[in-house]
Amino acid sequence: MFNAKRDAYVMIIPLVLVVVALVAFPTLYAYYVSFHESLLSGGTGAFNGISNYIHILTNKSFYGSIGYSAMFALLATVIELVVGTALAILMNREFKGKGMATSLILLPMMVAPSLFALIFRLTLNEFVGIIPYYLSKLGITTNPFDPSVVNITLLTIDALQWVPFVFIIVYAGLTIIPDEIYEASRVDGANAIQNFISITLPMLVPTIAIAAFLRGIDAFKVYDMIYMLTNGGPGESTTSVSLFIYKKAFLDGNIGEATAASILLTFVLAPPLSLATKYVLKKGG
Repeated sequence: MFNAKRDAYVMIIPLVLVVVALVAFPTLYAYYVSFHESLLSGGTGAFNGISNYIHILTNKSFYGSIGYSAMFALLATVIELVVGTALAILMNREFKGKGMATSLILLPMMVAPSLFALIFRLTLNEFVGIIPYYLSKLGITTNPFDPSVVNITLLTIDALQWVPFVFIIVYAGLTIIPDEIYEASRVDGANAIQNFISITLPMLVPTIAIAAFLRGIDAFKVYDMIYMLTNGGPGESTTSVSLFIYKKAFLDGNIGEATAASILLTFVLAPPLSLATKYVLKKGG
């Protein structure tokens, strides 16, 4: 009995060391840096109390970046859920070329976000981009990165890359719905719309909840795409909170304030993420 307990502790030691090295130490060091005057050019300096936190909490750009990230995450998640679910339902049938079509749908998800954004940065360029060129042939001369339409452009590009993610999750959920349920419904005289409302949608709720949870988190911390396409502009109109923290650390050179912003963001996100996690686990259970 003693040897079994000893062996158990010995076997868990590597995991504990990994957790300490990858989670505990960086977290504690982040708190340490946030209470010091830490600059990119000069390392960690003198202790300055909560000065970094005060500077962040009185910075309107910080609140603006959180608001933009929340707005972007909400709109992107809703758009991708609707399109991805519709696409999954459309593909949930046998037809010639289904394998090839599925592969093409999933292809954008396999591209690195920064590379995907770079592709569109070139194709949407108002001077040399192929898309503005052909739009101009149709009499449409709108710049895709104009302040009035830049958010539509960003949401569209994000959807093009991440609709496949929602599609594959929802499609997997569709494949586990028993055919017997639909057969019984058809015997009762239900049509396709009634089947969708009374069978498909209710049984997909747990799957859609998981997809929404994962995409919402990922969309909130969007960085690569915005950095490559707009760098937060025009002005700060498309600055996400991840980009704000990046600029604070590597452009302003203030590691202390950037770390403080990251820690404050953790406390801001903890309550809604906790509630969302409980909801997803409840639906999934």
